[in-house]
Amino acid sequence: MVAKISKAPQISTEHESPFGFDELFFSRTDSRGKITSGNTVFQRVSRFEWDELLEKPHNIIRHPDMPRAVFWLLWDRIRKGLPVGAYVKNRAKDGCYYWVFAIVTPIEDGYLSVRLKPSSALFARVQQEYRTLLQAEKDEELTPARSAEVLLKRLNELGFRDYEIFMTKALISEMLARDKVLEIEPQRTISLFQDLVLASEKLLETATAVAGTYHDFRFVPLNLIIQAGQLGKDGAAIGRISNNYSLLAEEIRLALGGFLDAAKQVSDTIREGAFLLATSNMQEEIANAFAKEGEASEIDHVNEMEHLNRQRALYSAKALTNLENLVSVQQELGAFAEGMDEIKRLTSGLAAVRIMGKVEAGRLSSSVLNDLITDLDSFQQSLSEGLTEIQALNSELSKRSGDLLEAHAAETRGTRALAA
Repeated sequence: MVAKISKAPQISTEHESPFGFDELFFSRTDSRGKITSGNTVFQRVSRFEWDELLEKPHNIIRHPDMPRAVFWLLWDRIRKGLPVGAYVKNRAKDGCYYWVFAIVTPIEDGYLSVRLKPSSALFARVQQEYRTLLQAEKDEELTPARSAEVLLKRLNELGFRDYEIFMTKALISEMLARDKVLEIEPQRTISLFQDLVLASEKLLETATAVAGTYHDFRFVPLNLIIQAGQLGKDGAAIGRISNNYSLLAEEIRLALGGFLDAAKQVSDTIREGAFLLATSNMQEEIANAFAKEGEASEIDHVNEMEHLNRQRALYSAKALTNLENLVSVQQELGAFAEGMDEIKRLTSGLAAVRIMGKVEAGRLSSSVLNDLITDLDSFQQSLSEGLTEIQALNSELSKRSGDLLEAHAAETRGTRALAA
């Protein structure tokens, strides 16, 4: 095929190549990233002719305003067989730009990218972050891998635990923002998943903070034992009290470690389920839209529909499996409640030991011992407050996951009724 691409036009950052919020577009590439297909919206917005797109590297539409870090992260995930979402600024043939949120998934012999028009509050923030990162790439001559590290660190500073949670929150935010612009009632499962993701992240954040509380005070019992030793016989009681406190604190540490691991597993399961369901919805919508398109002579419409239908069936099945995993998540949350009772029992033991220590420190009139006992007061208070918050979050997660399962069952029944 003879390419018609001429010398690259003057890049314009002033004008946008428009497309509607009601429009989705897709492109499919081979394993090397060469474009093999797409829909008419993709061709129209890119302003290339089909023979200028097909068999060409997908970076033909890459905009120079894009930080290389984004593509490094994107390729790192899809080469591992994982789906990925990213904000991308593209360049049309005439130099105009267009922003998309792209959902890229591995597909037979290549990759499928479905794009929607972004409009959320997060999108506005991302544009600024990209500008800052692009400037850093130029000023510091960052490699793509190093730039990706900078981006991940910045996302963490903005409150995103990792890129996976960022892309999930971004995708759901863009879908809900799009529904609002189009005045469409949002799918209830997507809205519930948004709440569930936020609650699970809060649970993990709180569990991490509680575990950190132990870390901050871990040397206090040891220091008490040292002070008791310096007091000789007068400090014998404090030594025994400190030892008992240390043993109880260690039991709490072990319990919190298991709780923290379980909280991360719950959060990851919910995050993955949200992204899979949202991806499945977008793939279903693009397949339905493409089915209504007229056949372009350059695109094998029948073959492309087969690819799209297989992909949406695959991700629909993945989303369903993950939703079924929410049942096990609910069971895990039940186990959390039991674990909470055990940690609270141990914390009550801490209170009793601490009070005895406070009495003994007062008898000995030791300011150092009093200061250490005060530290134990702070530790127990922080622990108790954290456990109370975790218990509330646990109850909230259990309720929201139940609501989500019910909503999914209702939507499934509605879909079957329409099909019948």
